[in-house]
Amino acid sequence: MLFEKAATSHTLPDLVSQECSLLPHLTGVLEIDTKSIVQNYRTLQGMLPSSACAAVLKADAYGFGIQKIAPILSQEGCHHFFVAHLEEGLFLRSQLKDPSIYVLSGLLPGTEALFVEKALTPVLNDFGMVENWAKEAQKQERKLPCVLHIDTGMSRNGFDRGDVEKLLKSLSLLECLDVKFVMSHLVSSHAADDPLNEGQKHLFESFLKRLPKMKASLADTGGIYLDPSFHYDVARPGKGLFGLYAPPVHKPALEACLKVLGRILQIRTAHKGESVGYGATHLLSRESKLVTLGIGFADGYDRRLSNNAVVDIQGFKAPVVGRISMDYTVVDVTDIPESLCYVGGWAELVNETLTLDVLAQASGTISRELSTRFGPRLYRMYR
Repeated sequence: MLFEKAATSHTLPDLVSQECSLLPHLTGVLEIDTKSIVQNYRTLQGMLPSSACAAVLKADAYGFGIQKIAPILSQEGCHHFFVAHLEEGLFLRSQLKDPSIYVLSGLLPGTEALFVEKALTPVLNDFGMVENWAKEAQKQERKLPCVLHIDTGMSRNGFDRGDVEKLLKSLSLLECLDVKFVMSHLVSSHAADDPLNEGQKHLFESFLKRLPKMKASLADTGGIYLDPSFHYDVARPGKGLFGLYAPPVHKPALEACLKVLGRILQIRTAHKGESVGYGATHLLSRESKLVTLGIGFADGYDRRLSNNAVVDIQGFKAPVVGRISMDYTVVDVTDIPESLCYVGGWAELVNETLTLDVLAQASGTISRELSTRFGPRLYRMYR
């Protein structure tokens, strides 16, 4: 508790250097800036003057911690929360009493009573789900809330065209349901010039015209930045809340909210021609000073960054050398002043400039894969 309280007014390296006796055992830390998350929500909501801004918090809020993040966004005025699976919805309901919570995976057979008991709203992805939810509504003798998900190109979840036709022939089923809105999911919203965006919107509109008048939702984070015509009644940003999206030039910016820090465990001198790490993938071309950090791929520092990333030690960049192993990462600090490298000190593996997007590009993946893979050994600190 003392550590978390102090963290509200200090950066982590300063805090640890001043009060290292508090938690001297820490070897890896996630420092999450909740002010930046709130600012990102405000930025996105500000782009939606006529629409509600929801929060997609699936996969433990993209790895940032749903238990901490959801109440903050709720206090900020967010009334709509999306999760992927029922177990996520059950946990979120235990944290938040009032907001609407939507479960994107919808109804599995036998889960209807849990949705009703915990006041969760299923996203109905096929005609069978509609039939089952309508039966539950008749059993409960009241209208039950739901969302209809129409597939317009993802070919993943949602009504296919056959299911849409079945629904249109059985619209009486909707009379016992409280359909909050109809949704679809964009395939390429990150690429503003991709014609798939307009194609999906056109197909979505054509489906809406064939259904009774209902509210609609299409835009994810990228969709918010596309054009107001994509906004409809509810927008569903996820990655943008955490700054995991690079907006187009001249559009409102989003803030990075994450630092990942690794403790310096050992400093050694290694000689020209010696190798570093498993497989000897790095050979030293000079006498070098190497630092071992107490963080590895078991903590979520991606192994594909081996020999392909740098860390920040008090403003100096140090390259990762050799393969990242389960528990450790080695960096070359030969060109960093000795006074800045000491056992017990810290290196920043992710920060405002070494963002997850930068690391994702280096490792051939996306930022969300990296953010959702940070392991439980990393100490989470919110400030």
